[in-house]
Amino acid sequence: MLAASFLKQFWTLCNLKYFRVAVLLLLTSCIFNSSFSQSVLHGELVGWDSDVTELPSFLFLYKDVNGITEQCEFIDVITIDVNGRFKFTSPEAHTEVYKFESPPWSWKTLVRPGDLETNLLQLFKPKTGPTRIRGVMARSSWSSGESDVDVVHPSVKYDSLRMLASTLDDLVLYDRMLLSGAVNNGGKLVNISYLDSINTLFEDACYEVLQEKYFNEPNFYSDLVRSRRWQWRRDSGWSSEKMREVWSKEELLDKARGLSEKILSPGWCSSWVEVNGQWYSEFGDKDMLDEWIQKGENDSISEYLGCKKEEIQLAMWWWDKNMPNSLASLWLGNNDTESLSGLMNSSKGDKWSASDLKSKNWTNPSNDVVSLDELYGKWTVLMVIKDGCFSCIREWAALYYLENSIRITRTDINFTALSIDGTQQKWEKLIKERISYDQTLRWVGSDPRWMDGMYISSVPQVIILTPDLEIHSYSAPLPSQGLGEYLLKLQ
Repeated sequence: MLAASFLKQFWTLCNLKYFRVAVLLLLTSCIFNSSFSQSVLHGELVGWDSDVTELPSFLFLYKDVNGITEQCEFIDVITIDVNGRFKFTSPEAHTEVYKFESPPWSWKTLVRPGDLETNLLQLFKPKTGPTRIRGVMARSSWSSGESDVDVVHPSVKYDSLRMLASTLDDLVLYDRMLLSGAVNNGGKLVNISYLDSINTLFEDACYEVLQEKYFNEPNFYSDLVRSRRWQWRRDSGWSSEKMREVWSKEELLDKARGLSEKILSPGWCSSWVEVNGQWYSEFGDKDMLDEWIQKGENDSISEYLGCKKEEIQLAMWWWDKNMPNSLASLWLGNNDTESLSGLMNSSKGDKWSASDLKSKNWTNPSNDVVSLDELYGKWTVLMVIKDGCFSCIREWAALYYLENSIRITRTDINFTALSIDGTQQKWEKLIKERISYDQTLRWVGSDPRWMDGMYISSVPQVIILTPDLEIHSYSAPLPSQGLGEYLLKLQ
């Protein structure tokens, strides 16, 4: 009776207009608060003070999906203010590897969830110029900045450990060279006790850092420390057999994580590669390995590698990736690799299709946004260029003369230059470099999504689009290297 009475009163309330509105507002509030529960984090670009015109306007934020393949998932485009400051949100639940990119520069950092990150993320510009148009790794650091926060971030302690390793490396460099046999009979001059003391010093430093809470909750930072320790051990002359033996013992202590979780950690991946990256070339009896794989004797392979059985699939995938061969392919074909299916099928991404290109926009010299489908109906020669590149200007001029000469025989080809300059100042400077106003020039900025979709890897670079906006070639000859003959053969 009480339940029936309650339901009757509730139904009466639900029929009241204001009650329904109140419930709707309450639900909206809950959804809104749930969606925006992530913490707002702060960062700044450091090193652009002397030339603010070089300061990027945007950062492209990615999340590493896999530590071995460095497969990434795009998250957001972040605006940078005139002082180089920016904001981004923390991960919802787990520590993530974030990649910030503003070509040519790229930064990677670990970002913890919730309110753990109270420091300022600093992204530094290297002192030396870039060596390529994209993927030039630069240094990042969590600093207390100008705030009142005075918490030592785990990354700071890890960087201190790396600096210690660098200092100790310099101290033992000569002795390691003598032990390597680079100097005849040089081994007799080595002070083994001195080397042992340095090795012990570094191992103790790693152990001390690993005892701290922040380095084990979660394992991302502790994995980085261990990866530096494994590198030290390899440099100290540990044999592969000893490396794998100790690796096996240490991995037994990590019972909470499965392999699919471990490969998300860059430190664990670096350690694994350090220990097992060359196992296939070091295997003494190739006929025995062939027999094990042919017969499916995974226990023997596991024993040799000093790893769990599930780790064999990572070893075989790594072998096939770095030295494609029938044995690794045979193993992968005959065994269950479901737990690492994402790893096995990962790739750097596919070129954009016609449907992708039709939805893209770019900017013309009048700063009007133009749809890419303006190219639909003709073949398109798309030459990627940027300011400050002498060969780009030279090839752009050659492209103009090629366009005028080929019009006699081919009227079904568009000729377009595409600027991937990261600032408007550089883009406007490039506009002034045109030989003629007839030259078509478009701008997309230094957007890595364009570089991925069109496989832009260098400048100048010639990309050919079909009349249906499919990518026919992303590495056609340059105008000075036979592009004219290439275009005459297009059908």
